[in-house]
Amino acid sequence: MSESIIMRAERHQVGRLGELFLQQGLLTEAQIEQIAHEQRQHKLRFGDAALRLGLLTQAQIDQALGQQFGFTSKNLLNGVADPSLRFFHQPFSKEAEEIRRLRSELLLKFDTADKIRIAVVSSASGEGKSYMAVSLAIALSQVGRRTLLIDGDLRSGSLHQFFALGSPDGLSSVLAGRQQLGEVLIPLLPGLQLLPSGPRPPNPLELLQVPRIKDLLDSCHADFDAFVVDTHASGSASDAQMLAHQVGTALLVAKKDLTRISDLRQVKNDMQAAGVDIAGTIYNEYQPVRKGRWHQALLKWMPGRSKKVAKQKN
Repeated sequence: MSESIIMRAERHQVGRLGELFLQQGLLTEAQIEQIAHEQRQHKLRFGDAALRLGLLTQAQIDQALGQQFGFTSKNLLNGVADPSLRFFHQPFSKEAEEIRRLRSELLLKFDTADKIRIAVVSSASGEGKSYMAVSLAIALSQVGRRTLLIDGDLRSGSLHQFFALGSPDGLSSVLAGRQQLGEVLIPLLPGLQLLPSGPRPPNPLELLQVPRIKDLLDSCHADFDAFVVDTHASGSASDAQMLAHQVGTALLVAKKDLTRISDLRQVKNDMQAAGVDIAGTIYNEYQPVRKGRWHQALLKWMPGRSKKVAKQKN
């Protein structure tokens, strides 16, 4: 067999994944041929052969697999995804798989509902609430749900920072009548748009009064299949209760060694008193994985006690 025929056979075996790494400049033609040879000799998958040869890292392989199978894309329509968003950057990580399980359970819960509307709530800041809202919104958009991610924290909203979007106008601008909703929505991915919190207003609670948020959701009811709403810490103000009441369903988030059971119970009682349906509670158990500000978190999802894993910014 000629050398050119061998090269074509090796290229056919590595397929689109090898081509993807070639396009990204992570592998050369010669390295792809080397990996193909290692595959045949040891009957390995492309990624395993590349790891064995030390030509790629597991993170690079996970990212490429995510792109190949449509789980994610490194290219946002606007902005740049923060490195902390492991669900976005490493779609085959254990964390990403567990977030997909959470998504599946929520899809089952809302199976008979016309739309998914869920507010993400915690008693205090730093419990992973905003991170979970972003990850869940991305996850929903990846299964074909047209998703609107809303930063309902008018006091200290930070969702725009996950995508390096500067300080855009947003929800406060719309509620104050300064701009129309369509003027401030930011497309992030196909099927996912962000409504930032916007400039901090002097009267956040008044802007969230019933039925302003409900009317806003109703106004774009036909344009989206899912609404994920981040909120201000429930223990700091009554904004979250007011907002969740209009959304209808809340997902509670707690953190080990930070959230007190009494505080979490109070949040649950406040939500239920406002007529909010509690979808469940996510419990974060943080474990440092390296020096700096990134931490590993174990999530326990509790309506059915199944476990979830995630990584969160401290």
